[in-house]
Amino acid sequence: MFEVKKQLLWSKLKVGVVITIAVLLLLLTVFFAGGIESFFSPKVKVYAEIKDVRGLRKGSPVWISGIEVGVVSDLSLHPEYGTLVTMSIDRNALRYIRKDTSAGVMTMGLLGDKYIELSNGSLKSEPLKPGALLKGRAQMEIKDIVDASAGSLEKVTLFVDQVGRLLDKIDKGEGVVAKLLNDPSVYVSLKESADTLSALLKNVKGSQGTLKMLMEDPSLYHKMLAATSSVEEFSAKLNAGNGTLRMLADDPSLYENLSRASQQLSSVMSELESGKGTVGALLKDKELADELREAIGGLQETVGELKELTRDVKANPRKYFKFSIF
Repeated sequence: MFEVKKQLLWSKLKVGVVITIAVLLLLLTVFFAGGIESFFSPKVKVYAEIKDVRGLRKGSPVWISGIEVGVVSDLSLHPEYGTLVTMSIDRNALRYIRKDTSAGVMTMGLLGDKYIELSNGSLKSEPLKPGALLKGRAQMEIKDIVDASAGSLEKVTLFVDQVGRLLDKIDKGEGVVAKLLNDPSVYVSLKESADTLSALLKNVKGSQGTLKMLMEDPSLYHKMLAATSSVEEFSAKLNAGNGTLRMLADDPSLYENLSRASQQLSSVMSELESGKGTVGALLKDKELADELREAIGGLQETVGELKELTRDVKANPRKYFKFSIF
């Protein structure tokens, strides 16, 4: 009898163990359905600096290109980065994460659950190593959109109020705009100006003067273009050469010499005007000038007489020279 009870208890124990194992397997299947193999895959730690995690929690998934590759294992405040997020990433997925990859906090579903979305990065960048730090990016939330919209709406309201006040002033006839709208003389003046301008353009178009040639003659444009090209070529040669003009442009000693010569010339002219020296006396002394004129006049007469004597000697040499052999 004792043996029968013992076998019955042993059978119940085995059934209980089997049921317990089956329940555990069912729970594991429910919690890790489709990803139980990743639970046992090796993990590496990767960090991300995110200024505002916006309600991110431990255990939140980490995605890249829509595929879950890890979970958030820790969140901590940081004096420099704001928030330091520690992520446990599958080692096999680490080769798809680059150094220029960025981490952003995204919203999943209608309940607002948060998760980490990793960008793909560029192919030129090196693969990420375990323990590396990624840069974070902020996500635009509805609150941010509402705040920005509120600021924009406030500016629009202020602009509408200003336009309303301007229209009220125009209706009351206040300000320059109202005078321009209500004063008929402004319209008359504008019409006269337009008529004058139209007549001027007609005259220019129908005439053969300089303005029409400037407007219609393409040769003037080509000449101006050629002159500009010549000036540019001359400037290029001047900058590249070592001639006189380049030295005049670059050598400051030439300017100093010219300045000294100008000062000396100015001093000489001042002395001449004051009557100093022989040249100054000749310029200022009228009597000496008259005597010089008389002497020059006498000299001219003497030269004239010498010319006449020379001509007479050439014409009649026997008159002045007599030769006799015996």
